[in-house]
Amino acid sequence: MNPLLAHTLHRLAAHYAAGDIEEIAMNRPGEVWVKAAGDGWQPRPDAGLTEDYVLVLCQQLANVSGQLFHPSRMPLLYATLAEGHRFTAVVGPNVRYDMGDTRGVAVNVRVFDPRRKITLDRYGLKERTALAEAPSAPGWRRYDASPLEDLLEAVKNREAILVSGATSTGKTTFLNAIAGYLPSDSRIVTVEDTREVIVPHANRVHLVVSRTEVANAVDFMRVVDAVVRMTPDVIICGEIGISNAPGVFRLMTTGHSNFMATIHASSPQAALRAFYQNLAQSNPGIDAQAAIDIIGSAFGRIVQIDRQGARRTVTAIDIPRLARQAIESGDG
Repeated sequence: MNPLLAHTLHRLAAHYAAGDIEEIAMNRPGEVWVKAAGDGWQPRPDAGLTEDYVLVLCQQLANVSGQLFHPSRMPLLYATLAEGHRFTAVVGPNVRYDMGDTRGVAVNVRVFDPRRKITLDRYGLKERTALAEAPSAPGWRRYDASPLEDLLEAVKNREAILVSGATSTGKTTFLNAIAGYLPSDSRIVTVEDTREVIVPHANRVHLVVSRTEVANAVDFMRVVDAVVRMTPDVIICGEIGISNAPGVFRLMTTGHSNFMATIHASSPQAALRAFYQNLAQSNPGIDAQAAIDIIGSAFGRIVQIDRQGARRTVTAIDIPRLARQAIESGDG
């Protein structure tokens, strides 16, 4: 890590350096909320966590990562810290805490701990998961009566996997876990806005495209054009949103059905609807019928994760049956 950045980050890092911390959040200067594994949020006062401190930290992080950050022109920053932690900050008039406030800070650090191994059985797959009863996508088949074994066989056969869930349900953690079941000789290419996907494969490369402005003209679509020329066996796209939905859709239309991604949605049907809506917002003139057909046949499995208290549970593993109805009902 850059020595100057390490020195500045030390104050904030004191709140997440303990091995049992999952996440910390600043909602206003002088206070940080800390969430330990299996526990709720707890506040901690820290007078040194001022607005000026946050601005300096964000500027140093932006400089190191080659991003543009400015308190008024670009007051938003996403970054990955050297340890793999995910850093998000919004500052200035876009953030308020009390009614009379005119500006503020919001900072979140989601901790990556390589020692924290999440096994798939902790998601309740064996006893709680509902599988689709009948196939709708061409070539789909059930590999095993066990939901867990069926999913792992789909992964080993490099079928497209979409992991759906709300915020903090562990979508990326689950994605990392199942990626470990890809054949060991697979060539993996990941494309993310911040580095979160961890794969054990030796033949891999990780590409990063920031959601905010960067120092060059490489956007997600340009990276996708490069990815398809890199001969990947599997492409892992991170979370699908408005900015990268066209790129992921392009992968579908160029014959690359061997990919994995996550999406923010409350059910497998809602996940398909969210994909189409993200795509339509960035491409208002898109042929809706063609898009629906492609999205509806692209995925081998859609995994739904929900949070029940402190427990994260897979509540469904589905295929895109009813995909057309789900998307069309959301499109009006």
